[in-house]
Amino acid sequence: MSRIINVDGDKNIIDFVADYISKSDKKIAVISGGKRPFLFIKRNLAQELGKAFFSPSFYTNDEFVEQSIFEKFGLAKISDIEAAYLIYEIIKDEEPHLLKGETSFASFMEWSQEIFSFIEQLDLENISEEKLKAVRANAEIGYDVPENINDFLKNIFKIRKSFHVKLDRSFRTTKGYSFLKAAELDCFETKKEFEEIILLTPFYLHKTEFKIFKKFYDDGNLTVIVQGNPKEFDVLETLYREFRETIPNIKPLKNSYELNIYSTVDDQSQGSCLKNLISSYSENDLDKTVVIVAEPKMLQSVVSELSIVTGKYNVSAGYPAEKSAVFLLVNEIAEMQLSKRGEYYHSKDFVKVLMNPLFKNMKFFGDSAISRIVAHKIEEALSPDSNKSLSGKMFVSFKEIIEDKDLIGDIEKNISGTWEYLSPEKIIKILKEIFECFFASWERIETFLDLSNVIFNFLNKLYSMSAIGNYPLNIEAMDILLSMSKEMKYGEVAKVKFKYEEIFAVFKKLIKNKKISLHGSPLKGLQVLGLLESRNFSFDNVFIVGMTDSAIPAIKKDYSLVPKDIMYALGIEMTHKEYEIQKYHFSRLIAGSKKLNLIYPDNAKEERSRFIESIIWEKQFESRDLNAVKVNRFVLPKFSIKKTLKQKYEKTQEIKKYLKIMPYTYSKIDSYLTCRLKFYFQYVLSLDNEAEIGSDVSGGDIGNFIHDFLKEVFHENLNFEVLKTEKFEKDFFEKLNNKFNSSARFQFREDAFLIKEVFKRRMEKVLEKERQRDFKSIYICEKEYNSSIQINSGETYKLNCIIDRIDTNGKEYAIFDYKTGYIPKSIVSSNFDKLEFKRQTIKKYVKSLQLPLYKYIFEKETGLKVMQCGLYNIKKSEIIDFPTQQYVNEKCIDILKFLLNEINSGDYFAFDEEDEPNCKTCKYFYICR
Repeated sequence: MSRIINVDGDKNIIDFVADYISKSDKKIAVISGGKRPFLFIKRNLAQELGKAFFSPSFYTNDEFVEQSIFEKFGLAKISDIEAAYLIYEIIKDEEPHLLKGETSFASFMEWSQEIFSFIEQLDLENISEEKLKAVRANAEIGYDVPENINDFLKNIFKIRKSFHVKLDRSFRTTKGYSFLKAAELDCFETKKEFEEIILLTPFYLHKTEFKIFKKFYDDGNLTVIVQGNPKEFDVLETLYREFRETIPNIKPLKNSYELNIYSTVDDQSQGSCLKNLISSYSENDLDKTVVIVAEPKMLQSVVSELSIVTGKYNVSAGYPAEKSAVFLLVNEIAEMQLSKRGEYYHSKDFVKVLMNPLFKNMKFFGDSAISRIVAHKIEEALSPDSNKSLSGKMFVSFKEIIEDKDLIGDIEKNISGTWEYLSPEKIIKILKEIFECFFASWERIETFLDLSNVIFNFLNKLYSMSAIGNYPLNIEAMDILLSMSKEMKYGEVAKVKFKYEEIFAVFKKLIKNKKISLHGSPLKGLQVLGLLESRNFSFDNVFIVGMTDSAIPAIKKDYSLVPKDIMYALGIEMTHKEYEIQKYHFSRLIAGSKKLNLIYPDNAKEERSRFIESIIWEKQFESRDLNAVKVNRFVLPKFSIKKTLKQKYEKTQEIKKYLKIMPYTYSKIDSYLTCRLKFYFQYVLSLDNEAEIGSDVSGGDIGNFIHDFLKEVFHENLNFEVLKTEKFEKDFFEKLNNKFNSSARFQFREDAFLIKEVFKRRMEKVLEKERQRDFKSIYICEKEYNSSIQINSGETYKLNCIIDRIDTNGKEYAIFDYKTGYIPKSIVSSNFDKLEFKRQTIKKYVKSLQLPLYKYIFEKETGLKVMQCGLYNIKKSEIIDFPTQQYVNEKCIDILKFLLNEINSGDYFAFDEEDEPNCKTCKYFYICR
């Protein structure tokens, strides 16, 4: 006998169904909106029967219908991209005026997807041709919608009909078309296979579903199990009416749960509040607890906080795939291809791919260290502060990279120092392999079939050459990408040639909004679900986070193609039932709970959910008390960092060895003087921040430009007499103008003319200053010197420097370092002779050891005498001289030896409290605590 069974709202529907099946001796099939309940029904059956048993067959609504259609007609499911392309082709061929100038598939794709979605709704709701013709007639008069929507509505009948014809000819189908065909079938093979079919808690059924299931119902082998009062929900009332059953009188359910409402500040504080509330739960409590995450964006903060208190949780709420490392990398590759100009890559996008963690852990030639070295060295070479030939380039080609001998030399040097020796030829071979995998193979894409093959090969290489397989999130992301690549491999769209800009634009749209299901143990532990994933489940403890009125209920304000009112007039009622559907699932979930905890952010941007307002109003009405419900305010505790939390870091044997062999520069010595921990982070751990490639102009950009220009004009062997000529002056400013105009770092800026004028004024003053000085010629420019120094203990340390400029009068020499930033008024204090050999005392009396270090290295390596050292202030066109007294220079060298000894002595790099004034502006402020 056919029937509708209505289970009390506070009962566990899974327990009821399992008990119902266990008492039956029929061959049963269970149909539900999702697969998750099937696991729990099987578990309960096993517990009740206590022995081996023949399990019922389980189907989702889609599986049940499509299996019959596929078997009867031999159809295959069409992919979303192929469906969108078929619609684009239909409109282009039959109604080209609807394209409105969007001639490419990529530019029209979003509209095509909207049209496909609308046709799906028409099919699912079994909207007749007569209704569509009526819509056409009304559209010709004109709906109160944009003209292009009216145009579309006039032609939707023809578009839908042509789409169905194309599907039939190619033996393919969609979900909507499958349901439409199934609704017309008189006989289902499934009828013969099962004695009873259970339709589990259908809430909203499309008209085709009603037509399909009513045939089973009328034949006497369908049982419908529902939960809820039909007089409260129109959708349930419609269910009874469609199956021609009497609407039962069900008493309103009185909620008996313990209610707690918490307000917080933001997503992270909601996660912290949840963590605190769950921290005291036992393992048994967690098995009866669910956390409903209203919005995917909250999932990360919720999971990160929960993982602090328990590892036994299962996440079924969809995690945004675009946030996974795999999707980020693929998206970055796509972005890079879109910003490419011929063979030249936009440097910022190029480096972004190289700096992706997945790239840096690829084991080219068996060691991931190679990938990291390659990535960082290329980033360093392209940095505006690098002084390399690729420095500051906005666009770069692979050819330029492998032909840059300095870059290859740097990579060779670093690989040899950390791994084993690799020749430049092998390094170039590695670079070519990297380039083929991450760059070149993506350039040869002309069709979606090409893209499918590239993605497959790329993921295969990624999996085989990295540890990506150890991370479930990335494995799930790869599965989604592989599934997408299969979809792009078949159908008409697969072999059509497109511009690669179009292909990547479409691909980026396809990967957007993909969700990853995080698998765990759904039968045990804390469950983290979305609201819809909680269908059919009951939990003692219910936590709902993110309860804003835009998240629960999440009502789409309107559809971009067809307004809700027109869809409702057509008979597509789903658009008007969104609120009721979400209210039902919310009400059913909380009805079965013992403890209900609702958490929402209390801020000016978002309002709390109307469901909270409704619950509060009910409680107030019941108790006749406006203060019946108290909202608990959760505030994150404030943390204060004490000075005693400063850390010290051990000088391990490896570090001590490294300190002995590393070459010392003035910047390393100055950094140590500023702070021992800064030296440790910057030069021992190499945590220095590089300038961002492609970022806005900075002091480093200006400094590099000025240094390069001055090296070019004040070149080696330049004679002072030549410098005074009019021709030199003319060439000087002509070179400045040309260099500025060819600089990608400046020419595309809106304020370029101002920067150019500033450069011109400063260079005028520099040239004037040069003509007033007394020297014969320029000896060298930007030359690197390597040397060594022996300290009092007898140990020897490497020294090196790059000297900007050395002038000569023929017998004596003068060293200068160009400065475009801050320069102290004096390099050493007037009380220098009172200096004691202590680091803090040295800091007070010596601003920098740069010039005495340069003088020492130059004189030792050349045997030439330096009579003057100075810092060349470009802003003011003046030179700050280092004292010429011999004892000052000698004492500075003694200071250098003292500091080298201190750096290499002791067992720790420890914080010095006297260095604390520098902490406020230090980039390592947080990690040194």
